[in-house]
Amino acid sequence: MSVSSAMPANVVSMPSPDKIPTGSNGISGANSTLNENNFLTLMTTQLENQDPLNPMSSSDFAAELAQFSTATGVQNLNTAMSGLSGIQAANLVGHNVAVNGDTLLLGTSGAASGAFNLPSVAAASVATITDATGRVVDSINLGALGSGNQSFTWDGKLSDGSTAPQGTYLFNVAAVNATGGALKVTPYTIVPVTGVALGGTNGPMLDVGDGLAPVALSAVQQVF
Repeated sequence: MSVSSAMPANVVSMPSPDKIPTGSNGISGANSTLNENNFLTLMTTQLENQDPLNPMSSSDFAAELAQFSTATGVQNLNTAMSGLSGIQAANLVGHNVAVNGDTLLLGTSGAASGAFNLPSVAAASVATITDATGRVVDSINLGALGSGNQSFTWDGKLSDGSTAPQGTYLFNVAAVNATGGALKVTPYTIVPVTGVALGGTNGPMLDVGDGLAPVALSAVQQVF
C-alpha cells in the first residue's frame, strides 16, 4: 500500500523556545518569548502532523524538551537572582556603605569617615581634607597601610584645633610604596543607606540621604 501524496510531510524542528516570529498564535512582537502553553501547543501540532512513516526521532524530541527546559531555567534563575538582590539591598538599610566618590559628610556626630582602595602596600599615606572652595582644612597621617580597602575617620577639627562647620568636605589620599613611588589611590564616599527602591532597570537603588542621588547596589564597594 502506498502513502497518499496528500499526507503531511514530516515537520521540521521547532524554533528556539526563547523566540518566535509574529503570527496568528496570539504572540505579539517580532521576538516575543514563548511560554509553557505556547511551547506545548507547538509540540502537539508538530506531533499530530508528522509523517507516521518517518516520525521524529526520540533524540530530537528529547533535544527540544531540553532546549525549552534550559530557557525556562535561565528565566527562573534570573527571577530568583533579582529577588535575592532586592533582599540584599533591603538588608543594607541602617548601615553605611562606601561608594565611588571623594566626599566627607560632617554631621551632628562631629566626625566624618572616608574610605579608599590601595592597589598595593603603602609605606606611608596622608589624607588631606579640603572645604568646598578647595582650601585645606586639615590633614591626617595614616602611616603604613596594607593593600585593599582602607578607611579613616576625621574628628571634625580644623588644623588650628577649632571645630569645623557641619557640611560637605572633600578628601584626597596620597600614598607611596617602599621605594617612594606614588600609588594610585581610589577614594570612596561613605554614606548611610536610608531606603531602597526596587524594580528599576538598573536593579535595586539605594537611597543614601544628605541630598545625594541614589546609587545602584552594584556600586557598593564596602559595608560598615
